[in-house]
Amino acid sequence: MRLFIFIAILSFTLNANHINWHGNFDRAHQQAITENKKLMVLLIKKDCDECKRTIIETFTNQPYIKEINDNFISIIVIKSQKESYPIEMLYTFVYPTLFFLDNRELFVCNPIRGEITPDRLQNYLKQCD
Repeated sequence: MRLFIFIAILSFTLNANHINWHGNFDRAHQQAITENKKLMVLLIKKDCDECKRTIIETFTNQPYIKEINDNFISIIVIKSQKESYPIEMLYTFVYPTLFFLDNRELFVCNPIRGEITPDRLQNYLKQCD
């Protein structure tokens, strides 16, 4: 029975169209430099229902996921996490917030603060080219 559950979960994960999130900003930044990609940083906080909803609805099974994975190194940062990230630059009072940076850590467009919907993200991706 456990094997069946494991195979089912693995199958769902492999078939799901989702963002390839990184949890360590410094390693992701180095990868962005190496691959000459931009950074997309999602800043969330624990126990935030809007943050959970955003991850599920906006960053899973959407038509733009491949474009994001091809052009960005995506990082998910939890407010007050132990791993370092440029907190002075990626600062907000609104969660979730999505930042777009080049691989030199300069903003390529304004962040999306608050409600991050698929339509809103789709429009931002066009602006941040």
